[in-house]
Amino acid sequence: MIYLITMIAALTGFLFGFDEGIMSGALTQIQKDFGINDKQTGFMMGLFPFGAFLTACVAGRLSDLIGRVKVLFLIPLVFSLSILMIVFSSTFSILCIARFLLGVSIGMSVVVSPLYIAETAPAEIRGKLGTYFQLAIAIGILCSDIINLSTNTEHLSWRTMFGIELIPSGLLFIGVFFLPESPRWLCIRKRDHEASVSLCKILGIGAHSARLEKEIALIEHSIQRENKKSVWKDLFSKKIRPCLSLGIFLFFFQQLSGINVIIYYAPIIFKNMHLGSSLGSLLATVGVGVVNVAMTFAAMQWVEKMGRRHLLLIGFVGTAAVLFTVAITTYLNDPSLHWLSATCIFIYIAFFAISLGPLPWVMMPEIFPQKVRGQGSSFSAASNWAINTAVVASFPIMQQSMGISATFAVYGIACLIGFFWAMRYIPETRNLSLEQIETHVYSGRPLRELGMRKKSNM
Repeated sequence: MIYLITMIAALTGFLFGFDEGIMSGALTQIQKDFGINDKQTGFMMGLFPFGAFLTACVAGRLSDLIGRVKVLFLIPLVFSLSILMIVFSSTFSILCIARFLLGVSIGMSVVVSPLYIAETAPAEIRGKLGTYFQLAIAIGILCSDIINLSTNTEHLSWRTMFGIELIPSGLLFIGVFFLPESPRWLCIRKRDHEASVSLCKILGIGAHSARLEKEIALIEHSIQRENKKSVWKDLFSKKIRPCLSLGIFLFFFQQLSGINVIIYYAPIIFKNMHLGSSLGSLLATVGVGVVNVAMTFAAMQWVEKMGRRHLLLIGFVGTAAVLFTVAITTYLNDPSLHWLSATCIFIYIAFFAISLGPLPWVMMPEIFPQKVRGQGSSFSAASNWAINTAVVASFPIMQQSMGISATFAVYGIACLIGFFWAMRYIPETRNLSLEQIETHVYSGRPLRELGMRKKSNM
């Protein structure tokens, strides 16, 4: 049952990825139909992450007030409204408003879905289930890339392309009705019976099982330990600040790796690498989507076997090396190296998909204690969208002023810095329950020591 629950909650990630990919394929048609220049394109593209940023700032707190499932219910409603506005948009202004509202719906999803999955998943498979969100994003991107390919061959209207997004949005709307509320949230609200019923449904256990009593006892002990400070004071307290810093920097380096530039502008990037026709560029983009999905599946297995820390270090080293290689090959502009540059993009996606892609979503809700989990997740996700806005909106300008080579070099430097940061600060949360992680955080010991002692005793 827990796998089905996770898949439904992760559908929000599919919406996210599907829209990202559709936008990359429809962008040229939109520019032509509305007659917009590069600066207007950057503004429109930036509105999506900006809307997500503003919403991410409050989505966690909203889920604390009304519940995780109710916020998940709002996501497909706002998403569908935005898509309808895009499909029937007649002016550039309406299109921009719709993109902003679309960002609002995704801003809720990137906070609440990983939060809900972490709070419902058993400790022993929490990392695996946490990667479902990133996997859904990757599958959404791949599906949209396939549609983009059909656009090139069958001249599918960009409005129809966006209209297709109403299908997964409708499926999510239906699926949310079958989701149990987070048992941890219910316990905080003193709804103990409902929490027990929810846990039984999630874990597939009986109402009088020993495991149920143990799980409820752990959650209640965690709640009783919380002090009387406000959430805001707790979030910025000495013991919680390392968690907040970790959550923010995970997404900071994820976005500075340039991933969304490659997703949004993949056809343009491959075209600049002189791969041949626009059809060839789109085929290469579909290939990127296939690699992304395949390696995210691999991450689902490795995240529990290798641990979060090791995978993240591998990802930073791999993406940095690949980005520097692309910067060099594109700078040399040797026709014989164009295919090497394109191959490097595939390798970059592989390294990202096993590490920088899923791990921030896995670790973000893990590291925060129950009382501040919603608000901490909001701040972490908001940092993701803040830097996303800057990176995506600045790429056309950077490419024009600095060139594609220097632009990739900047992203490579960011990944290299991220490696040294991860070496110093990343803990290991594999096989630890949320309550065990919380105990360590409140102990006052350095966050980076989390999981290390357990590892050394193995």
